[in-house]
Amino acid sequence: MKCYNASIQLVLFFRTVVYGRSTARSININNHSGRRFDVFWVHPDTNEKFKQSTSAVFDGATLTLNSYVSHAFEAIEVPKKNQEFCSGKKGTCQSASFAVTDSDNQVINVYKNFLVKIEDDISRAMKGANDITSPCEKTVVSSLDSDDVFDLASATSIAEEMMECVRSGMAEKFGALNREMDFQASIRTSMADLIDRYACNDQSLNVTTPVNTDHWMSIDGEYRQVDVMLDRNYAKIHVVKNFISEDECGAIKHQVGHRLYAGPDQTVKLGSLAVPWNLKRNPVSGVGRRIFEYTNHATKYDLGIEGQEDLMVIKYTGRGSGEARPDKYMPHCDEDCKGKRQTKGNRVATMVMHCDVPETGGETNFRNSNVHLRPEKGSAIFFSYMGSDEIMDSGFTEHSDCPVIEGDKFITMQWMRYGVDAANPWDSFDTRGVQIMHEAENLDEKDEHLRDEYFGDEEDGEYLQDHETTLDEGSDEL
Repeated sequence: MKCYNASIQLVLFFRTVVYGRSTARSININNHSGRRFDVFWVHPDTNEKFKQSTSAVFDGATLTLNSYVSHAFEAIEVPKKNQEFCSGKKGTCQSASFAVTDSDNQVINVYKNFLVKIEDDISRAMKGANDITSPCEKTVVSSLDSDDVFDLASATSIAEEMMECVRSGMAEKFGALNREMDFQASIRTSMADLIDRYACNDQSLNVTTPVNTDHWMSIDGEYRQVDVMLDRNYAKIHVVKNFISEDECGAIKHQVGHRLYAGPDQTVKLGSLAVPWNLKRNPVSGVGRRIFEYTNHATKYDLGIEGQEDLMVIKYTGRGSGEARPDKYMPHCDEDCKGKRQTKGNRVATMVMHCDVPETGGETNFRNSNVHLRPEKGSAIFFSYMGSDEIMDSGFTEHSDCPVIEGDKFITMQWMRYGVDAANPWDSFDTRGVQIMHEAENLDEKDEHLRDEYFGDEEDGEYLQDHETTLDEGSDEL
């Protein structure tokens, strides 16, 4: 028996996860057979049966099991009390076999004579499609029967009638689905607010367990661990370990210097930093290129570095647990998150890199995705919010930062935009994706002076990558 138990554990282990989607499924087994039965899991290699029901499943009862895709089961009739025989031919016990499919929300119905009918999301969708097309089919048949002369014009008319019938049925069905989704989304949003408050108040709360752990090798040949927290077409949340180095953080702090200002809530300090893309060996441009390299690896967006926003830096300061207005960020989306089509020039992904982390507080919550993350020095939180069909996320990447209680939190952020380039930079689009005209194509002398003040000339940029970066007197506050 110990060998079989070990074998079962190995089977469960290797069948638990397929990349990007767990193979775990919950199934409901409904007894409509008029008889009692036991349910057994069938070992895929030995065909040995292992009983899953602690007692017989009575007629009209439901047994719920947590299982995995492709696992096979058998429901075997149990004789009535004080009887040795079952209801089958010559007193044999009837049985029904079934397996777990990849579809969600599976219900296995066992009927009289142990006939099995499985309902799942796919079969329900097929039934919904049939409900729409069946009346249309009857209309077409009726039209064909009543048409004495069938020619091209008749065929075209009947086809148009069929399509109009299907469109009307689909519109009604999708309308009902959209109303149901809106209702469920409203419940999710109201619950998320409570979850967000609880997650920030409970400092002992564990971080969310990744659904998958992968590794990514950047162009510099370095492997980095990637914890996949959410991996959907329209919303991805990844944690990339050791994404930014101490020296790279130091270079960013050095170049941003005094240029921090109060945020919208007058608590956190904000600043921006143009990436010197022309300085290929500069540590800041190295971080910038790595950001876009990973984003294109994870999303296939094929974003370019030209025309993108500057890096943003944010500093949070902890002032104790009794602070009335602690440094935090309220729940928000970095771009539209209502499931609409992407607007040209707007944001589609974000990378948040942690240079300094606080002793207490400062966690990041994606409350609609049930993802709670504690900041780690050098790590980056990446999230994208546009699907492969250019439809935006519907709220799963809404996020907030818990109050910083003790210590400082210093992050560097890159917002990435889709549809921008050197000739069409990010600030040439309004929020509707409409391009606006600039007063001048090139930087004036004042702007050139400011850029030199940020980066220095080419020689200064090379110095930053050849020597250990130290903070100037003004950036000691960072």
